Amino acid sequence: MITVNGHILTNGNISGDQLTTALSSNYPNGVDWCYTDPPWGNGNLKYWATINKKMTNTSINQIDQYTLEDRVVDIFTTYVRNYTFVVYGVKEAESLMAKARSKGNVRDVQYIEKKYNAGSKWLKNCIICITLNDAPVVDWVPVFSGQHGINGLKSICKMFSGKYSSCLDMFIGVGHYLNVLDSYGFKVIGNELNRARLSKALANIDKIA
Repeated sequence: MITVNGHILTNGNISGDQLTTALSSNYPNGVDWCYTDPPWGNGNLKYWATINKKMTNTSINQIDQYTLEDRVVDIFTTYVRNYTFVVYGVKEAESLMAKARSKGNVRDVQYIEKKYNAGSKWLKNCIICITLNDAPVVDWVPVFSGQHGINGLKSICKMFSGKYSSCLDMFIGVGHYLNVLDSYGFKVIGNELNRARLSKALANIDKIA
């Protein structure tokens, strides 16, 4: 576990217990909200496992899409108090939404199509908006209207600024979401499989700090 600028970051496969242990120790009453971007589908999971091997010379026990979704849903329904936003693939979305709806503390699940920048192209993805526990149900369509890519996160940060203080990101990557959340004053707890990519995220936060 690494702490920098008030953020708590762990390294390892999401199927491990390093993130949940950090959550239990540092946020025993839960994190305020979650914004995260898991790999979409088995092809994407295989790609990131290959990149991890190339960058760190470390092999992992690769999990499949449905096992990943089970893990993601279990984590946010256990450790997040109010809202979770999952940026996900359009084809894979229904499976994750069904798993979320099966949980007793999920009040509402909304699907919103978005776009993300892939080089010179804008491609279609979605954001799954999940209301948990006693949080008020919100119509998220106006909030995300026209907000593609990382601008969707910025809209939520503006909405939650001054109301919430902590955010979970289960897939830190090189820290794009982490940097935005830090700039709005949120403290992040999260995990990254690839320690080389996590090092880049930490270096960027160090520069900000």
